[in-house]
Amino acid sequence: MDTLNTLPKLSVIVRTMGRDIELLKKAVNSIFENSYPSIEVIVVFQGTDSLIFEQVKNNLTTFFPKKKIVFIQNKTNEDERSKNLNLGMRSAQGEYLAFLDDDDYVANNHYENLISAIKNNNTVMAFCISQVVDETRKQKPGLFVGRFIDKVSFYKDNFITIHSFVVAKNTVKQLGLEFDERLQLAEDYLFLLPIYMNNSVSFVKERSCYYRIVSKESQSFTAYETSGKRDQQYKLLKKLKRRYKPSLFQKMVVKIKRMFGMVYKVTEN
Repeated sequence: MDTLNTLPKLSVIVRTMGRDIELLKKAVNSIFENSYPSIEVIVVFQGTDSLIFEQVKNNLTTFFPKKKIVFIQNKTNEDERSKNLNLGMRSAQGEYLAFLDDDDYVANNHYENLISAIKNNNTVMAFCISQVVDETRKQKPGLFVGRFIDKVSFYKDNFITIHSFVVAKNTVKQLGLEFDERLQLAEDYLFLLPIYMNNSVSFVKERSCYYRIVSKESQSFTAYETSGKRDQQYKLLKKLKRRYKPSLFQKMVVKIKRMFGMVYKVTEN
């Protein structure tokens, strides 16, 4: 039986720009309230303002006086969301990796559910579908309703949000994976493609993480729409993802499984 000293450590990397300390506290608190006890939190702050960085550190260390939190500053005013995740991964000491943005949060059984699925099924990654909520935490219609949970559907478009999965760090190392720093959109999707398409992964039906959207689209998507950068990013993503395209045989197998009801289809929670 695993004890606290023998349980594999989980490293949770949290991205923030320090714009809303209260939301950040809620996000980090949701990690520490998890039933899985062996967790390290790494907060990666993006920004050149050292005063804000110190405010982030002081607020979190005061709010969580008995918890150890690793703080990293990425001194840039550019959108380097992929680099933020890479900086966190390089500092991670855990056997498992997870990620969280500062405006999202997880349920208290989230990490235990996913790590148990990895262990019980002998897989390299486990994930669930995110529950979409608004700024008051009221549930909103799901983003992925009607989607099949299989490789063909995943290649078509992502259904695994940044905080809805846990992955074995050894797998990430063996595949030589990092988040592609050319991407400011869908960076998590490209990171996950070689893992999901080429390995055994576990799907957990219970929704235990929450994706906060205050408008119809995420703020990053809306901002890039007006600049034209969204189209540029998706053209790059389309080019980069081609190497993971499922074969005709794989497509046929998936089609048959869907016909016989052997593939999970997302419904409203």
